[in-house]
Amino acid sequence: MICIPIIENNIENAIISAKRALEVADIVEFRVDCIKDIKEEDIIKMTNYPSIITIRAHWEGGHYTGDDYKRISLYKVAIENNVKYIDVELNETRNKELVNFRDDIGSETKTIISYHDFKETPSYNKLLEIVDKELQIGDVGKFATMVNSKKDILNILRVIQEFEGRVIGIGMGKKGKLTRILGTYFGSVLTFASMEGKSSAPGQIDVLTLKKYMDLPYTI
Repeated sequence: MICIPIIENNIENAIISAKRALEVADIVEFRVDCIKDIKEEDIIKMTNYPSIITIRAHWEGGHYTGDDYKRISLYKVAIENNVKYIDVELNETRNKELVNFRDDIGSETKTIISYHDFKETPSYNKLLEIVDKELQIGDVGKFATMVNSKKDILNILRVIQEFEGRVIGIGMGKKGKLTRILGTYFGSVLTFASMEGKSSAPGQIDVLTLKKYMDLPYTI
């Protein structure tokens, strides 16, 4: 599954971009933290599309610097309207609250619990530990880490395979591009691609280029 991040500063452009993206991708990620003056009705509009709602906090590399109570409330609106996924950080102290809220109201929303490291990729064992913690909370574990070596690539793909179908694994940066191409082959739930030069993380490949690579036959 290919996901295109939607990085716009207003809801009107975000919806337009999402419609275009869904012509070539399976799902979009609304980066709500990039939208100015976000309102509950904007979240509801987003839930009408196959999407991930992400309100990335500034302390995890995002743009959201507002009130955390509002951030959690916006996530709950997305859950109430059965968005396909929400993505909330492993280090968010209220992530379990969102899962419990989902369960209490019988929502169909799945929760991605995510971890980011923009400097390096932790060791294989550390990544296993991170994903295990994430899966104790949410439905899907996610890690996005900076790739500095070939060993980092191998560790990322090994961890993806270990948690096949329950994890999203991403190697960031120029050296991590191979993980974006091979990730779903090894069992990543999805991979992210850019569109029209707009990317949410370093190393994202243009969606049309990525699809060409992914269409190459694998004989393993």
